[in-house]
Formats: sequence, C-alpha cells, structure tokens
Amino acid sequence: MWWLRVAEGFAFGGLDAVTLETLKGVPMLLESSDVRVRERLLPETCDDAEDEAEWRRHSVPELERLFLSRAQLVRRDLAGIRKLANFDAHVMLIPDGHTNAWLASLNAARLALFVLNDLTAEHMEAEGYAKATTLQQSAVLRIHLLAEIQSVLLGDLEVEDPGVSFEDFILE
Repeated sequence: MWWLRVAEGFAFGGLDAVTLETLKGVPMLLESSDVRVRERLLPETCDDAEDEAEWRRHSVPELERLFLSRAQLVRRDLAGIRKLANFDAHVMLIPDGHTNAWLASLNAARLALFVLNDLTAEHMEAEGYAKATTLQQSAVLRIHLLAEIQSVLLGDLEVEDPGVSFEDFILE
C-alpha cells in the first residue's frame, strides 16, 4: 500500500483484495451488535451504579448515533474506491473533511477486531503472534494495517504531496 497527499485529502493506493476487505469491514464493525464489541466501544465509565445508568441513558444513544454516522461516511468514501486502469490495484480518497471520522472509525474497528478475535496484548508482540491461531494472526495484521492508515492521517508517517488533485492523479 502506498499513500500521498492530494489537494482534496489523502490518496491510498495499491489496495489489494485483503486491504479492500479489511477497509470494507470497518463500517460493519462499528455497527456490530456483538456484546463484546458494544462493551469495548461503550465501556462502563462510572463507579456508582446510578451514575452509570444515568450516563447510559443520556450518553450512549448519542455515541451510538455518532458511530452510525461515521460508519455511513466511511461507507460513502469506500464506495468511491477506483480500480486503476492497466493495474491490478485500487485507490481511494479520504477527503480532509472526513479525517476525524476515519480516525475514530479505524480506532473503533481495531478495538472490535481485538475483542472479536480474543486477542491479548501478548498477541500484538512477535512471540505472541507466533503462538496465535491463523485467525488471530489475520486479525493482528488487519489491526496493524488500520493503524498504519491512522498514522498517515495523523501525520506520523511522511506523506508525499505532488501538488495535484485526486482526479488529476487518477487520470495521469
């Protein structure tokens, strides 16, 4: 996978089948009704049971709406993925105005993958990865892929800016 800065935001290219599958799973993970995912994304926050009930009554519905709106935005961006002519690769644009929604969505998806695959902190290390099941190893790699995209969006990884728009880049 490669990335670069374009006038409208961030272009990610060289997207293979596994990367596409992982990205397309992000909205589904945010919308998951699995108890483990819901507990991880909306953990208990108060020591007092009454305070917790009050928080859940007032805050959780709004947070759930926020997750759903982010999932819809990410899904719309994913619908814009294009196959590059003459290449067996795809490219997508994450517009600047969608960066925060993507960051939050990628983080939530990583948390969901972690709990859905019964991962531990040890699995995220080399020795633990080697001991993990094939399914767990796949989840760890997907978590790292999503983290790499987050790093680009956060500016932690160097991003080339060729000074062109996404459309100009795609058509070149």
